[in-house]
Amino acid sequence: MRRLLIGLLGLLHAQGYYLMRANQTFLGKSALHEFPTCAVRSKGGDIVIGGYANETPLSSLSDGWLMRLTSDGKEAWSLTPGGMGPDRIEDVAIKDSVLYFCGYSGSALTHPEELPVERRADFWVGAIDLMTGRLLWQHRWGSPYIDMALTLCPTPYRTLLVGGLTWVDTLMGMQGVIHILSEHTGEVAHTFLWGHSPSLIRRIRPTPEGRHFICIGEQDYRPFIAEVDYLGQVYWRTVFQFHRFPSQLQALLLSSDGRIIVGGRYGTQWGLSAFTSKGQLIWERVWSSDQLTGSIHDLAEGAEGVIYALGWQQGEVLISSEQRGGQDVWLAALTKDGQLLWERGFGGPHDEKGVAVSSTRDTLLVVASKENRFTEAPFHADAWLLLLRAVACEAIPIQIRADVPSLREKAGRPIRFWVETPPGYLPARIQWDFGDGAVAEGSPVEHTYAVPGTYSVQVQIEFKYGCREVYPPPIGLRITRP
Repeated sequence: MRRLLIGLLGLLHAQGYYLMRANQTFLGKSALHEFPTCAVRSKGGDIVIGGYANETPLSSLSDGWLMRLTSDGKEAWSLTPGGMGPDRIEDVAIKDSVLYFCGYSGSALTHPEELPVERRADFWVGAIDLMTGRLLWQHRWGSPYIDMALTLCPTPYRTLLVGGLTWVDTLMGMQGVIHILSEHTGEVAHTFLWGHSPSLIRRIRPTPEGRHFICIGEQDYRPFIAEVDYLGQVYWRTVFQFHRFPSQLQALLLSSDGRIIVGGRYGTQWGLSAFTSKGQLIWERVWSSDQLTGSIHDLAEGAEGVIYALGWQQGEVLISSEQRGGQDVWLAALTKDGQLLWERGFGGPHDEKGVAVSSTRDTLLVVASKENRFTEAPFHADAWLLLLRAVACEAIPIQIRADVPSLREKAGRPIRFWVETPPGYLPARIQWDFGDGAVAEGSPVEHTYAVPGTYSVQVQIEFKYGCREVYPPPIGLRITRP
């Protein structure tokens, strides 16, 4: 039996498995609206989710929000650091037993009093004891204009690379920036301005050897990827000449074979691009639609180089005759060459999006921002944790059924056939071969045998989350004379 490569996350063998929904849960306090923006998983399996929390969904006075979950899904601690102004956490990283976070804060005193609250933003970086949740230090700094820390990355040299954007002055406008901070105190040792306006640094991640770093962002309204050293000095830079405003790179993955995979929005489209370790384009996969749009926010790699992309896509169901549906969580699996294996969008009537995805040997963990209320109740935002577990295709209990229990019927009489699959296993396509040259698709189906004889009824099933070709044991029918 020929099997296509299917996207099953983090398995020793990426073929012949189905992703079964094992568990899902909402996280957060009932009195607050929590919006996750990032997540990281420790070597021990703990999960830390970062973002921001509001008393009301549209409040501009948010606080940073952090939650640590143990490997069995239990809450270890939860924090809402912040001050009197709007605060938001954008990225988290773990080194040894310390959790580092970065974002931007409106609580510093560097802003003119007449500046609107929503425009007050300073760089904000902090360190927390991973086990206890105790704040070790936090540092805020910036100009009277907008300053935002969007990403951070520990280095082997007891420093942190913090990337984002700053307004140096009103003439220069928005400019990308990389700060080098002491990991022990948070004090800024060095600042490197990107040198292009407008620009920003969106993500920084270490190369496999750990001494250099890949960063993504935008400059002059175009996406870029670049390699920098621990001081922020640029080794090479590749600017996307084929995707213009409003293109944004949100996701960055450095694969085990040295490729650089990036994803985000390409104009009104969304997609992935793969580059060599020196920035040469290898392949690109773009989702294009005249009616829908979307974005990719995070990437993970499974066995055999399978790529898992998480983000959002615009829902197909109309909210009204003038407005198409809001954002839905979107998940897809691709081969290492960019061939789509499967994809799915799911969500409710409000905007929801995937934030972070990580894989282990036999599971996929998805963190998303999702509505935690029924549609008739007021909107309430929480972090949503989805665990998908891999099940071998041959272990899925599938049965072929017919409305002739004895498996004997006279020729000329219609027979109804269907397949039975366990709850949670979602077939995408069911194809029938009735053994007399006739075929059909779907379930249930009807077929009439015209000639007496013995026939073997076979089915091929394709599931939505892997298992492209599953052949349950056939059934035999004895067709007698009328």
